[in-house]
Amino acid sequence: MILSVERTLLKSTSKAAEKLFDYHHSESPSHGHWLWGIAIPLLLTLIDWPFREILTTSNILMFYLLGVFFVAIRFGFWPSILASLTNAGAFAYFFAPPIFSFAIAEPENLAGLAVTMVVGTVTSKLAENVRHQARVAEQRERRVSALYRLSKELAEARLETEIIEIGVRHIYAEFGGRNTFLFPDRNGLLCYADEPPLDISLQGANLSVARWVFNHGQMADKGTDTFSDSSIYVPLNGSTGTIGVLALEQINLPGIFFAEQRQLLDTFVNQIVHTLERANLAEKAKEATLKMQAETLRNSLLSSISHDLRTPLATIVCAASTLETDTGQLDEDRKRKLAGAISEEAQRMSDLTTKILEMARLEAGEVVLNRQWYAPEEIVGSALRRLDKKLKSRQVNVTMTDGQALIYVDAVLLQQVIVNLLDNADKYSPPGLPIGISVETAPSGLSIAVADSGLGIPEHLQEKIFDKFFRIHAESAQSGVGLGLSICRAIVEAHGGKIHATNRSIGGAVFQLHLPVSEAPPIIDPEEKS
Repeated sequence: MILSVERTLLKSTSKAAEKLFDYHHSESPSHGHWLWGIAIPLLLTLIDWPFREILTTSNILMFYLLGVFFVAIRFGFWPSILASLTNAGAFAYFFAPPIFSFAIAEPENLAGLAVTMVVGTVTSKLAENVRHQARVAEQRERRVSALYRLSKELAEARLETEIIEIGVRHIYAEFGGRNTFLFPDRNGLLCYADEPPLDISLQGANLSVARWVFNHGQMADKGTDTFSDSSIYVPLNGSTGTIGVLALEQINLPGIFFAEQRQLLDTFVNQIVHTLERANLAEKAKEATLKMQAETLRNSLLSSISHDLRTPLATIVCAASTLETDTGQLDEDRKRKLAGAISEEAQRMSDLTTKILEMARLEAGEVVLNRQWYAPEEIVGSALRRLDKKLKSRQVNVTMTDGQALIYVDAVLLQQVIVNLLDNADKYSPPGLPIGISVETAPSGLSIAVADSGLGIPEHLQEKIFDKFFRIHAESAQSGVGLGLSICRAIVEAHGGKIHATNRSIGGAVFQLHLPVSEAPPIIDPEEKS
């Protein structure tokens, strides 16, 4: 984008820059330049006079020609013409016989002087053209460099306030006038965008003029017949219409009205407007994405809890209604079963609610890890005790060597990870088949694997199952809202670790997590025997 803008600027300003330098050429040279047009020939005369007997007249004319060429390069065309005329007089008076007379007796000296003046005039013109082209190139380079710096900073800007601040700074640096940007508020009234204002911001802009410019999409300044304000007002015309107004104080009134200055200002404004539109579109896209994600999350949450809360609620309502209406006809065993069903389903609802709240806390960043040194067998044992009632009919095989190194973790959260993985393995393993747990500590960290005996996980879903509210089978006999594995990943990543799922060769899935070790565990001396 920057290169294309540079090419456009080069094409659009080349002719305008030439007009600018033509304007400078039309100005009369300074008095100092005219004096150099006389001084250089007189200086050369003083240098050549001691060697008048040695040098030929053609050699002397060549020295004078070099002086004309020097004046043309350094001071311009017309001073070089004055130097050429001064050379003619000095040569005729001091070197062409008869000396000390302006008469030239020898025709060859007269012809040499005439040729020297013609060559001096031509070379002076050529030197002036070279000087002119050098100034054009220098001016063009300066403008392209200014545009490049503006484009580079705008490309890195993301917020509207940053873009406005960059625009104010660069316009002030290039055009030398305080400036400000005006944008309509919610009520359609133009107001200052650079709040709080910078030191170089223009205050007290004519809002009525700015409103006219905004409504008509046309520039207004002292050079137009519409207004006599001392500032220039430029509409910020975007792809969808005028989005605001630039108010620029005109410090150098003649300079601001040059065609190339106007074109450069328009290029600056277009760059700023396009960047503002890009930032606005990016913000709208971000809002749309967040809104879409929120809608997807809401739909997923409603879809999950509508099934997983409806079933326990229906069971609770039915059991409670039976206990209430048929109390006299129920024996004690039946009452205990109904009360147990109510308790079990209420616990399921409590677990679902707890998972939803826990996921919200983890994503909001409100959970602070309470890390301490713990033995891995203590954490695994606590998790098994929490699920003792649920896993009483299932064999759990624990593989763990004695004397495992201590680990620096939040024991409560890590225990919740193991509970979620064991609960998940129990749900998706056929009754009677075992669940395996293996724990291994190494210098690189702690590894825990929980294996079930279910159907396994399709390979293309082995990463997706850790997403919120995702379940391989949306409607199934197994309860849950698809948050257990998401909570596991959030907790493990909070510890700086990783978790992944794979399939076992003998059938079933295995979930393995790895927690890195940031420092060596403390050495605890064994208790002395009494």
